[in-house]
Amino acid sequence: MIAVPKLPAATPQPTGWRAIVTAEDNQRLAALPASWTGALSAAQRYRTQMKREGDLLVADAARNHPAPPPGSYHCRLVKIGAAGGREPSFKSFPEFFCYVRGDSADSLFFAKQTGSELPGGYLHTDGDRRLVLTGARQHGATQEPLTYGSEPGRDLVGVMERIGPFRWRLVLPWRDGKDGLDIYEMTPVPLEQQAMEPPARKGGDGAAQP
Repeated sequence: MIAVPKLPAATPQPTGWRAIVTAEDNQRLAALPASWTGALSAAQRYRTQMKREGDLLVADAARNHPAPPPGSYHCRLVKIGAAGGREPSFKSFPEFFCYVRGDSADSLFFAKQTGSELPGGYLHTDGDRRLVLTGARQHGATQEPLTYGSEPGRDLVGVMERIGPFRWRLVLPWRDGKDGLDIYEMTPVPLEQQAMEPPARKGGDGAAQP
């Protein structure tokens, strides 16, 4: 009997955010647990202030059902890390406004609308306790949104998690070789103060953002 050679098993192709991000950003997301440990360690002199933040700064505080409903949010930034630099290793900023937009194709788009730093991007389902953001630092709140990969020098990746009733966080690991985290606390704007919902973008997140 002639032996029939076995064909090599097909390599599964990445899907979702894994089909989009660079190897460097994939590693950045994989290293998030270590980044949490390092950033919190660097900021220990601010442990009293950090304790007041509650679950916002607890690495394993994520709960199920992580997707935030479309709408306006109060959005407060906390930066931790920056060991040995001129910047403090813990810094909390006043509230700004963010928006979660529901696009077609069941996609969600996050955008920070006010302030000097304007992260924005699509949110991808990733298990039952987090969404992964692929996006960019936007040029301006009123300009056409940049998507991941359109200007690689402005790319961002991060994780969206629900950490309590009507409370979410977006965690963005620092880039450019810096070890730290930008953590956005998100709480819904009251119903009577909600902005008018913008129309869904045709095509949702498009071919570049499966």
